[in-house]
Amino acid sequence: MAELEVAKHGKNVVTMAASKEHGLAHKLKEIALEIAIIVFAVSISIWFHSMSEHRHEQKQVQVFLLGLKADLSRDIKQLAWLDEAYRASDDGFRYLAALDPKGSPDAEKFERAYEMTFSNRFFGPVTSRFEGFKSSGKLINIEDQELLNDIMTLYQENHRAIAYSERGWSNNHDKLRNYLDVALESGDSIEQRYRALNTVNGKRLLRNAATYKQVYERYAATAKLSEKIIQRIDVLYKPS
Repeated sequence: MAELEVAKHGKNVVTMAASKEHGLAHKLKEIALEIAIIVFAVSISIWFHSMSEHRHEQKQVQVFLLGLKADLSRDIKQLAWLDEAYRASDDGFRYLAALDPKGSPDAEKFERAYEMTFSNRFFGPVTSRFEGFKSSGKLINIEDQELLNDIMTLYQENHRAIAYSERGWSNNHDKLRNYLDVALESGDSIEQRYRALNTVNGKRLLRNAATYKQVYERYAATAKLSEKIIQRIDVLYKPS
């Protein structure tokens, strides 16, 4: 519609300029009026297009943020489970490290704690939605700057910090497992496992296998920031 108006008034300008019916002053006045109409029509067209584009962008942002809320809800549950699992694992390492080298183990309790030395638990956040939105260059369409900063901090800093802490914990577990692989080359009975863990080196490795305090702190910080982001999304898009 705007294109038709521009074409119509553009034609009027040409016609007016070529007309011999009016004087120069009158032509200039009429031409100026037609140009003003053209500028107005173009401006309105651009404004409507910008508004339409903005609405489309903000709809994409809404879909992204509501999906992100679901991702973060799953992450928070996983972090709570990891915290609980690591604490149970730590109890097992403390139990093993405190065993009397001259005593004998409670077979069931010892085996349950021993099996924990071979478990691996790592935080696996849901990141595909964030990475896809980021790679498309659409993160800049999030108009709430505090929310955007929190999201970037969570995915670009907190998740990496957790991975670094978990890597350190995993290295200590690898040392314990490597030690047991060598110590149990001649047999893997409960008595042999007991003796291997009750050496000076075995007890040292068991103490070092406990989860770093930093891991718990970073899990808690990440869960807290995730909850903050969810609360802000709920404010922007009130659940029905």
